Amino acid sequence: MIKVEGIELEYFGSVSLEVKQGSVCKVITKSDSMKNMLMDIILGLKKPAVGRVFLLGKDIYSISEKEYIKLFRMVGVVSEDGSMVSNLKIWENIVLPLWYHNRSLPADIEDRVINITAGMGIETSYLRELAGRLPGPVPDQVKRLMGLTRTMLMEPDLMIYGSIFEGMAQKTAERLISMTARFHAGKPGRTSVYITSDPLSVAGIEADQTLEIGR
Repeated sequence: MIKVEGIELEYFGSVSLEVKQGSVCKVITKSDSMKNMLMDIILGLKKPAVGRVFLLGKDIYSISEKEYIKLFRMVGVVSEDGSMVSNLKIWENIVLPLWYHNRSLPADIEDRVINITAGMGIETSYLRELAGRLPGPVPDQVKRLMGLTRTMLMEPDLMIYGSIFEGMAQKTAERLISMTARFHAGKPGRTSVYITSDPLSVAGIEADQTLEIGR
């Protein structure tokens, strides 16, 4: 599902790893900068000087832009800042990928969003208030939850979580860990990868493998 062959990370040397399809994997890096660099390389945002990166069996630095876009319909990424588009309202941010890839929105989209966010402990009244706001003044942890909602709507085959539990209140983190575990189990063959530099933040995750990079 993810295979990294001998890439070079600046200041950290050579890195190789493999995550099997259908598994839950924790990747623990030495630092935040290493985590960010590794995620950029895995997601095709920063080509390594040497080595290869495969997602869903595709060498992402050898495929066309069209193939890359098609591939990433099956990949969900949740970053610690939520990756909100600053000039789009929260609701527009949530539905944008679904609309972009499908060119239409399912009739039950609002019900699905309410259901997902309710599982996060967000009340419908607060969600409706958030929906019409620009993300700028919204707390980073709330943006993170909206980013998670957006990604879950796409029902990807591969989920990559970047430090999403760090800084969360314990009850909230426990709720999200349970939620992501259920989401993983909800689609046969789905792969879930948690990348962080803080091992304590993912201690409650039951993983098939734990990979330590640069530690």
